[in-house]
Order: sequence, then structure tokens, then C-alpha cells
Amino acid sequence: IQKFFVMYGPPGSGKSTVLNILSMIFEGYWKPFNSKELGNSSSSFALEDFKSNPLVAIDHDADLSHIETNTRLNSIVSHESIVVNEKFKSKYDMIVHSMLLLGTNSPVKITDAKSGLTRRLIDIRPSERKVPRKEYDKLMRQIKFELGGIAYHCLKVYEERGHNYYGNYIPIDMISATNDFYNFVVDQLDILN
Repeated sequence: IQKFFVMYGPPGSGKSTVLNILSMIFEGYWKPFNSKELGNSSSSFALEDFKSNPLVAIDHDADLSHIETNTRLNSIVSHESIVVNEKFKSKYDMIVHSMLLLGTNSPVKITDAKSGLTRRLIDIRPSERKVPRKEYDKLMRQIKFELGGIAYHCLKVYEERGHNYYGNYIPIDMISATNDFYNFVVDQLDILN
């Protein structure tokens, strides 16, 4: 699917815990990456993290609050051919097949309805329900025995909902957190009608 997933919430709300569990499930098939560099037009080596074309790419401390350009991000998410520039190597074309998973404390900056991010971004909000530290440590020690069950459950939910489940999804919460014009229109809707 041509989507990327952003877990957005305050520090200590469980984003990294979920990302750590996902990295255990995809052990050997995931790589860390720097999402901030993807949105920075002056980062010429931003795609170097994807040279091995991992199945899953994870950024625990993502910062997409100041995206200068979303071209690279859109190309990766939509699995289009993209030019990779590695240090001390010639540029080459490749199609990145990675699913991007990000954890962030800051909302993703969506400045334009036509940017591509509105139809590709799935924002996930942690419930912020917490367990006591002692119980958390115990659960995390036991989680490796549950990885197969978690992966099976995720697969069944995906199969049940289908490939196009998020087809018409629009990240309204993320748009309202970062787009002043959208907020103005929503605020003045009664007057504008």
C-alpha cells in the first residue's frame, strides 16, 4: 500500500515501545532511517539509508515539522523509481519497497492539499494508557514469545479489512495541527456559508 505510518504523541506515550516490538517482528528486515533528512532539500545523501531496500524503515525520533520538500518522501511511499546518491559512489536509480514507520512528538507539517502527504499519511495516536514500570518490564521480557501471535493478528486484520481500507483516509487531526489556513476556514465556516 502507498501509505506511511506516523505515531504522534507526547514523550513517554508508548510510541517507541510499539516501534521496538515491530522491529522485533521484522528482525533482519528493517533498518533505521532519518526522516528529517528526507524532507530537507539540502540533504544530498538522505536516501543512503535505503540502499539495502529494507522491508521496513523505522525512525523513532522523526521530525517532519519543517518539510522543505516532500518529493523524496512521496517517491519512497509510492514506490517510484528514485535516484540514490551515496557517498563515494555514482548515483543510481532504484525503487524503494520499504514501509515507513515513524514516531514523533511533533505533528507532520502539511502545507498543501496537493502535496501527496494527505493521501499517504496515516496518523496514529497512542492511547496513553500506561502500566506500572514493574509490570511494563515484565511484559517486555515476555513479548518475544508473543511476536508470532502479534504478526498473525495483524495479518488477519489486514486481510479482513482489505488492501483499500485506508483508501479515502485523510489525516484531519494532523492537518488541523499544522495548517493555519485550514484552521481559519474551519473557524470561519459559519460566516463563509
